[in-house]
Amino acid sequence: MAFSCGFFNSKGLDRTYTAEDFCDYLGSIICDGVQDPYGDSFALSTNGLTATLGTGKAWIKGHYFISNDKYAIDLKQYQDGSLPRVVSIGIVLDTTESVRDVKFEVIAGNPADIPPVPDIPEGGTRTRLHLFSVRIRPGVTEIDPSDITDFRDDANRCGYCKCILGKCGVTELQTRIAQLLAEIEDNNNRIEELSGKIDELTGNVVESGTCGDNINYVLFDDGRLFLRGSGPMYDYNGPNGDPPSNSPFYDNKAIKSLAVATGITSIGDYAFRYCNNLEAASFPNTLTRIGVMSFFPDATPTVPPTEMGELKSLTIPPSVTEIGNKAFIGSQFTELTVPATVTNMGTRVFEACPALTTVRYEAPTLSDFMFTSCPTLSSVTLSKTVTRIGSHWMNYCPLLKEITYEGSLANWAAIQKQSNWDGNSGQNHPQGLDKVICTDGFVEYDRENGRWKVGE
Repeated sequence: MAFSCGFFNSKGLDRTYTAEDFCDYLGSIICDGVQDPYGDSFALSTNGLTATLGTGKAWIKGHYFISNDKYAIDLKQYQDGSLPRVVSIGIVLDTTESVRDVKFEVIAGNPADIPPVPDIPEGGTRTRLHLFSVRIRPGVTEIDPSDITDFRDDANRCGYCKCILGKCGVTELQTRIAQLLAEIEDNNNRIEELSGKIDELTGNVVESGTCGDNINYVLFDDGRLFLRGSGPMYDYNGPNGDPPSNSPFYDNKAIKSLAVATGITSIGDYAFRYCNNLEAASFPNTLTRIGVMSFFPDATPTVPPTEMGELKSLTIPPSVTEIGNKAFIGSQFTELTVPATVTNMGTRVFEACPALTTVRYEAPTLSDFMFTSCPTLSSVTLSKTVTRIGSHWMNYCPLLKEITYEGSLANWAAIQKQSNWDGNSGQNHPQGLDKVICTDGFVEYDRENGRWKVGE
């Protein structure tokens, strides 16, 4: 007969079907492999030299195999006294008339310096699913996890049967899924932005509006503020440079965090003035400017500083080229890095930051009064990219007695230094810097003669 069909009800025993008929049919629509999820999917664990296969279900050529109990294998019997050996563990279908069974099978390879993985025999009436191989080293009492190889995901040895789509292109579907996962991995920044947009859709909005020609903002009842769009924020300068109170965020104590989306290039002058409860702010790599007094707190700087803002961390993106006067005065962050890209630096930018302890400074200009009145500042590293040091930049910083400069003594001597750059001039500042450590030596302040000299 050149063709066949089925299945039909039998009338007078004119149609008969065997188990093989059903298995052939099931095998045409169900992939060979471990069925996932079912039980433990035959996961392998070890304790000493005992390997235990978890529960699971598998399909082979339309035949099913179910193990509802854990199955233990004593590996010690396969351990050689002097050389390592590999043991293969699998599930074997044998359709031989005298066998007709599906069961676990363990095959031990030959001991060798580099032992091969033994194949589980198949062909003819035998079909196998190779689940694991285990390398057994001589003398060990425990199996190292690195000596276990899992073949369940290897379609050439075993594979998973996660659906009953059979030969309908599951491999192509899995390949496409893998490609999509790779694309997602390569676009983490986009995912973060999309997550922010989801937050915008799921939060309870208490205020929204515009703060730039192409920038919108949304404020939620839990204090999260999101800025989305492109280009610069508005500057909120008044007549003759006087600051007005017309920023939509002015004196808003409900704002606790700020997220600025990719595409925005500027934080406007006075934009977040008096937002004293703002604790966290994240900026994109498209940001190039942080405006004058943009995060100025609702207080006048005092010595020591009191009633300052709450901004506890700050990361300045390497895209930023300008930071305006007093932009972060009185903030609460403890560590700070100022990148070399900031070529236009205002004065008093980080003045009166009460918790600041550690600074790495790479911008060309260390401006006037930059870190004045930072009572906990004790560690400052200046990059070789610094070419100018302004006056009074570290006055009233009692813990800052020495700084590190990442250039030579000759490089240090070439830096332009303004009056009282070291805090040692005048009656009010008798205890300024003592030492500057360079790559090839140091200079120290001679208080008796009131001058700097190269250390010996």
